[in-house]
Amino acid sequence: MLPMRRLRQFWRGVYDVRPGEGVRTLFMAVHMMFVLFAYYILRPVSRALFLNKFEIDQLPYLYLLIAVAGGLLAYVYTRVAVRASLKTAVGWTTALSVLCLAAIWWVLRFNFDWMLYVLNIWVSLFSIGLVSQAWLAAANVFDSREAKRLYGLLGLGAVLGAAFGGGFTAALAKRVEPRDLLLASAVMVILSYGAFLVVAAQKGVNLSGAKGAEPEEDFALGDILAALRKHRHLQVIIAIITLTYIVDVMVDYQFNAMAKAAFGRKQDLTAFLGAFGIYVNMVTFGMQFFLTSMVVRRIGVGGTLQIMPVVIGLASLGVMVAPRLVVSSALRLAEAATRYSFNKTGMELLYLPLPTDLKNRTKAFVDIFVDRFGRGIGAMVLMAYSALFVKNAKQLNITQVSGLIFGFCVIWVFFSVVASREYVSTIRRRLESRRLDLHDARITVTDAATVTLLEKALREGTPRQTAYSLGLLAEAPGYDIEPLLESLVDSPALPVRTKVYDVACAAGYAGLVEHAGQALAGPGDMREQQAAVAYLLAVSPDGPITDDWVMRAATDPNPQRRSLAAFAIQRRGHDHGDRLRKLLNDTDPAVASATCRAAGALGDRMHFEPIVRRLSDATVRGAAIESLAMYGPRICGSLGDILTDEKSPTAIRRQVPRVLRLIHDQRSVDVLFTSIGEKDVGIRTAVIKALNRLRESAPQLNFGASPVTQQILDEAKYYYELNAQLAPLRSGGRPQTAASLLARTIEARLNQTQERLFRLLGLRYSPNEIYNAYLAIHRRKPGEIAAALDYLDGVVDRDLKRVLLPLFDLPERLSEHGQNLFGIQVKSAEAAVRELVHSGDAWVSACAMAAAAELSLKGLAREIARVGEQAGAETAQVARAAVETLA
Repeated sequence: MLPMRRLRQFWRGVYDVRPGEGVRTLFMAVHMMFVLFAYYILRPVSRALFLNKFEIDQLPYLYLLIAVAGGLLAYVYTRVAVRASLKTAVGWTTALSVLCLAAIWWVLRFNFDWMLYVLNIWVSLFSIGLVSQAWLAAANVFDSREAKRLYGLLGLGAVLGAAFGGGFTAALAKRVEPRDLLLASAVMVILSYGAFLVVAAQKGVNLSGAKGAEPEEDFALGDILAALRKHRHLQVIIAIITLTYIVDVMVDYQFNAMAKAAFGRKQDLTAFLGAFGIYVNMVTFGMQFFLTSMVVRRIGVGGTLQIMPVVIGLASLGVMVAPRLVVSSALRLAEAATRYSFNKTGMELLYLPLPTDLKNRTKAFVDIFVDRFGRGIGAMVLMAYSALFVKNAKQLNITQVSGLIFGFCVIWVFFSVVASREYVSTIRRRLESRRLDLHDARITVTDAATVTLLEKALREGTPRQTAYSLGLLAEAPGYDIEPLLESLVDSPALPVRTKVYDVACAAGYAGLVEHAGQALAGPGDMREQQAAVAYLLAVSPDGPITDDWVMRAATDPNPQRRSLAAFAIQRRGHDHGDRLRKLLNDTDPAVASATCRAAGALGDRMHFEPIVRRLSDATVRGAAIESLAMYGPRICGSLGDILTDEKSPTAIRRQVPRVLRLIHDQRSVDVLFTSIGEKDVGIRTAVIKALNRLRESAPQLNFGASPVTQQILDEAKYYYELNAQLAPLRSGGRPQTAASLLARTIEARLNQTQERLFRLLGLRYSPNEIYNAYLAIHRRKPGEIAAALDYLDGVVDRDLKRVLLPLFDLPERLSEHGQNLFGIQVKSAEAAVRELVHSGDAWVSACAMAAAAELSLKGLAREIARVGEQAGAETAQVARAAVETLA
């Protein structure tokens, strides 16, 4: 059983086909296989016939003709394709390919030299057109997450087709006339179309709706070029494709020259080229089957794209040292094998972050035109090389060509690194949501017309318009605001009177002292009275807000007066009568809140502990947090002591991080990190949230990677443990039972744990981008989820990625991942409930106790009793009831 299990794990590690994906994947791979089968019949036949007829120095001219014809085809194909559905385009391409093969087969019987040029050009265009079209169809059949898992299988189908095609050609080349093999290729094209129709008929596949542009849009080459200028991602793709085919042309030229020198008869040369195709595809098959998917997951798209130029560069150095056919064949083998395995998969994945309409509109054009463009550049380089350095076409200097290949590989590696960055950057931009920042425009009062308008608003506007206009006029240079203050201080509108005192306070106008005193004499509104106190203290510091007034107000039975006393102490900046200490214990929340703010503003350390005690009072908590934050970094150590002291009340400890997040100092970060692994989930969550807020508001602080990484791993393990505990409870409980309540509670804890994981990731990586990824996943839209996971796959470190990404797998796979990653076994109901009773989470523990009683788990009675003895009052009560039920 163990070997079989390991085999299944290996298979899933290499290729992971999910339910509902099997038919799509199989027939898409079969479609790829027949397309490549057809091509690998045509390729050795066309090249052998050409080399048998012409000298090797004619080959660069053929490459150049292919490039020119390819550019024209790219324009024509794209112009037609954007007006038709992808399904229709594939049908027409298939029909035209079969007709062209039959026509070329017939004309070749007349032995026209020019027809060999036509054949080679057409074969090259066939490979680009049909293969590119197949990958475009795949991009519309699978989303990006499916593609990461399944493109390896599609590439495997392509490799098998190439191997079969090469073997078929090698076996028959000496038995039949090479041109007759074109008819066999036509049969393979027809079979590929049959597989495509099966894929198109699958549920959820809408290739009829996949178009390069809407039918009413008029395609223009300028549109394509504009998209290329706008998107740097596309520019990088073009650079890599160009370099790929420049190098391909040079390697092919070098290989064909040496093959022509070794084989004189066209049958022998055709058989050799066909047999070589078998070896190429055997190596490619091995890479694709065992390595490609694994390599993409481990080193990402950028790393995968770097494999081909590195391998070719090293192989070209080998040819420089030993210029023989076998070494040149090894170079050609390395180039072809990596191109159809690592490079092809990497390039197709490189397209995935692009918007679908942009991808469909430009991919065929880029693939076809840039392919031809790269080959054309390669051809011109070879023509220049031949003109300058080759005196005899039959005596090619392999060392010089290998040097050119090595130089282009160095440039290629550079662009592969750039591609890796652009891939992540494009996904990041796709994930980012647009935010509109609105800024209120302040009116600058500089002219008489504006002043007149504001004065009219004072007389005729609403109270809020009047208050706003008063503030603007107070800022007008040279404007006499005092008459307006006198006339508006008795306004029936509260916002206007409050604004009058604010403006008079700022202006230092002392003409409203009597009115302010009257506002304080009656019950009045708190906001107006606070404005009046602030005004009186500003323009008349010696009275009427004296120590006696503060003392009387602090002992007044009216809570509003006591609150005003605290506000007055705050504005005065001193507390001569030590009134704040008594007011901090006031039973009225408004008074206590005002007193906390006053104490925080004064910053006297004697008030620290009374304010801390107020953190447990929900009605005063907000003011207490703001007040403690006013003390600044000097209290971080004391707050840290409270946070780590298990004897301190939990209700207070959970609020300490909310204070620290408002103190933008490195000491806050350091204190929070000491409790990032706190076993109490509520405290741990508060700590992580506080670190998130500090990271966002004070990014200059140092958030070390090491403790964050470890906590991410711990949270992931906790997630898998919760999932293992939930598994036996998910199906066992009926609605409205203790077991179902426990299951729902664990599900809620799983969601909270996932949120903490994303918050922790926000400490290591860009907070905004991680938050966007979190939102995309929780909106549960497949396309957004795929983009979010692609982003995480691209930016998260490998040691974290292997633990995090499986969290978003299918629910039924989570238990397997937990076992493979952390050795967490699925629990029995009794074992799960036992662990939850001891969880340390009061609510989870209480729910588990109730579930144990409901499920008659008598073996847990003693443990429930022991936990209940050490728990809070509510949990202890549940424990006693559970023990009585189980007795």
